Amino acid sequence: MKGRIKAGEGALIGNSGEYYVMAELLKRGIIAALAPRNAPSFDILATRGARTVKIRVKTKSQEYPIWQYSVKKDGSIFRDLSKHGDFTVLVDLAMVTKDLKFYIVPTYQINEWLKKDFKEWVRAPGKNNRPHDPANKKRNLSQEKYARELSKYLNQWEKLW
Repeated sequence: MKGRIKAGEGALIGNSGEYYVMAELLKRGIIAALAPRNAPSFDILATRGARTVKIRVKTKSQEYPIWQYSVKKDGSIFRDLSKHGDFTVLVDLAMVTKDLKFYIVPTYQINEWLKKDFKEWVRAPGKNNRPHDPANKKRNLSQEKYARELSKYLNQWEKLW
């Protein structure tokens, strides 16, 4: 999959992550539906009993070390962020299905990690000791840096309920 995003296949990678998450939910007996493409606040609505959750899906290919986010015009990373019923499934996409990894994380937690990392990045000197641009709109979540934290969310589908 190396170089696929630059080759214009980023949407395919993102879509495949959403469909894999849908498959995981459906095989667990969860009623779930994909939102229309580019819905502002979530990718999937899922319901079990009386509880409904919104799920955002963020996918990266296996050989790429980070999930990338962009800051919105209003300065937020996530639209309509909520501490309740708002989850992100981070998908580590592999060519072999059994090697797929799903991290089911409350979205507010990812938001906190991204904000913390960006503050640290801005404070740290850049190339040739130049300051980093605090107006930079990119945010990166490192799978390696957060390996310990992410491990408690690996395949924890029950966290949705």
